[in-house]
Amino acid sequence: MTVIYINNVSAEIRVMDSNQSVHTVTLYECIYFSVDKERYTPYTTFRGSFIIPQYYEEIISIRFIIDGVDVHYGSVDMAKMVFKNGNYRLDINSRSYTLALGLNQPKPEINSNVTLRNIIFSNVAVKNITYEGGTKAINYIYVLDNSTLWDAVVAYSIKAYGTYPFVYKTNEVRVNAPTSVISRDYYDNSLIEVYNGSTLSNLISDIHMRDTEGNYETYNLSDIYASARDIVRHKQIPLDKQWLDYTDIALTSRIDFAKRGTKFNGIKVLGYSGEELFDEFSYYLEDTSYTNCAIHKLNITGSNNVIYTTMYHYTDAY
Repeated sequence: MTVIYINNVSAEIRVMDSNQSVHTVTLYECIYFSVDKERYTPYTTFRGSFIIPQYYEEIISIRFIIDGVDVHYGSVDMAKMVFKNGNYRLDINSRSYTLALGLNQPKPEINSNVTLRNIIFSNVAVKNITYEGGTKAINYIYVLDNSTLWDAVVAYSIKAYGTYPFVYKTNEVRVNAPTSVISRDYYDNSLIEVYNGSTLSNLISDIHMRDTEGNYETYNLSDIYASARDIVRHKQIPLDKQWLDYTDIALTSRIDFAKRGTKFNGIKVLGYSGEELFDEFSYYLEDTSYTNCAIHKLNITGSNNVIYTTMYHYTDAY
């Protein structure tokens, strides 16, 4: 593998003037940036600072690019312009457009003949979001009161494939891992740090679901993984109408999600080579070789001068 010390970094911001006209400005002077992607988080997070040529009335979106690869595209959570020493600096925070899936509530009802596409677009006209094509149709999804579009996507994914959905690249919702991934070896001097760890903060030891009579003694599930680690956390949940015919899934899916990212290993490397979620990395730690580790968490940081890429592999239920 070739060690990359300097990458080409740029950002395209969409600017709205006082007349509500929108145009695009490309920025090349990046002081700092950080991009976070994670297998269980339904959006990408971007933070950055740039030197800008002038004052702008309002900034409404940002597309961040490294070596011609779109790494992030989303609306603006915060944009602040600072004038200092004769220059304008833009500090900007953004989350990808798939955040809308967690902010919009579809109509509470039974959706029949459901695919990934129609569960996303049948109720709300979300923008700038794509989806995995060719997914199977299932009989129904029960959209619960006060649930979100992302909740509905999760229910579809578990019901159709037994998987947990994720956001791939820029705003593509997937329920299956991509079939074409890139495997990279980090056996050279680009490797900076190696990680290995675990977290017990989300574990559930016992879950109890109310039945149609209001009792909590009928549907119960214990997690051996949690109890073996002296974790005692009991959860009492109402009857989940989504899984009336599959009450075991109502319980196991919550236990499995609570174990997300429980064990992990990872590396930090110099440069960015287009790494993306579900790509694979291999490395040595002392005399042990870790091969074909799928990327489940990705952090890319840096500036115009240097970039660092940190990637983690989870060992968990999904």
